[in-house]
Amino acid sequence: MNTSREPGRRVVITGIGMVSPLGCSAEQLWAALGEGRSGLRAITHFDVAPFRTRLGGAIPDFNARQFIADPKSLKLMTRPVRIGVAAAELAVKSAQLNLEGVDPFRIACFVGSPGHAGDRDELLPALEVALRNGDPVDLRLFGAEGISTINPLWLLKSLANIVLYFVSLKLGAQGLNANICMSGAGGAIAIGEAFRAVRQGKADIAVAGGYESLLDEERLESFESSGLLYQGGNDGEGEAAGASRPFDRQRAGFVPAEGGTFLVMEEREAALARGARIYGEIRGFAAASSGVGPRPAETQQAFQAAMENALADARLDPWELDAIFAQACGARHADAVEAQAIKALLTARSSYVPVTAIKSFTGNLLAGSAPLEVVAGLGCVGGHIGLPPVKNLNQPDPDLGLAYVLEAQAARPLRHLLVNAASPVGNTASLVISQSV
Repeated sequence: MNTSREPGRRVVITGIGMVSPLGCSAEQLWAALGEGRSGLRAITHFDVAPFRTRLGGAIPDFNARQFIADPKSLKLMTRPVRIGVAAAELAVKSAQLNLEGVDPFRIACFVGSPGHAGDRDELLPALEVALRNGDPVDLRLFGAEGISTINPLWLLKSLANIVLYFVSLKLGAQGLNANICMSGAGGAIAIGEAFRAVRQGKADIAVAGGYESLLDEERLESFESSGLLYQGGNDGEGEAAGASRPFDRQRAGFVPAEGGTFLVMEEREAALARGARIYGEIRGFAAASSGVGPRPAETQQAFQAAMENALADARLDPWELDAIFAQACGARHADAVEAQAIKALLTARSSYVPVTAIKSFTGNLLAGSAPLEVVAGLGCVGGHIGLPPVKNLNQPDPDLGLAYVLEAQAARPLRHLLVNAASPVGNTASLVISQSV
């Protein structure tokens, strides 16, 4: 067994909050995965006619007022921010925290965010003024006449750390905190940093997670030219359910989605003393990067480094893993690179350790994905569900060669799972979650 670190305090998960394409509670997520139910559907809440991508993992009937009581706060929130704040509110409620008497400097908060959160529509009238005389933008007109048309709160609403602000304010959290803008790796890194803070005795309670909404005009436009998105969505719900195909020979890009998931983490003995429900334990975390730009060899090395170091952090060897929840988003290059890294990690065990990927059910939530996948993994270590299959994996890519979960498995408590995350430009992160015994 690897013993490369001192164990420190044990860190358990006592609260789960989520809003996702597959429901707004852990139980709803576990039920959907157990039933094999897809969260993907045609995008209908805005006009997708100008886009080649017309499918997504939308949160059904999302109404932020159900989760966020203060109407003044709602005025400062765009849709992604409302999703993140709602998930964090649900996590705190789930943990049944009593913060009276808790030192606010011992409460930590870490958020994986998409960065800029502004509403583009609020800027368009000002830009139209500035373009009155045609291209290029007339900055004098913009300043003299355009700025007055912009919502005075626009800049505040656009801050990348606005979810961190709202969540910290709600908790009165004055301890360690960070807003992590690392795209698809951001949520995993947020959870990992919160885990470290509690384990090292720098915090007693930590709230951490990530959020994103790729389902608006601005976000779709930003990805349309990348070649990473699934293109299509004119053939109804049948196409939607089958669109996300990680590791499949016919995989054709990732399906954009939205959602947020947050966790409450505490030191194990304190959680037991207050009678908290314990969903599972975080045992290890690591992150790595291949540098700027997607470079296959370096990205594979970054994936492998994150996995190896997370297992070392947990004082586990690869053969002790019961399964891997892969980043696997369905993009051809990204899936191949991760598969090669997993094979290098597991060596001869790569034919035996089960690998699954729930983006086949949910689509890609970027910073919101890994936290959601942690919750799916907690369902497995808790024995609530069996390992979910990789949905739509009808023709496994023979060049990748892993032990994919092809059918839903019977529920049984698992010991140790690895959850992978990555950004499109080579940032990687891995978390080890375990039974808490």
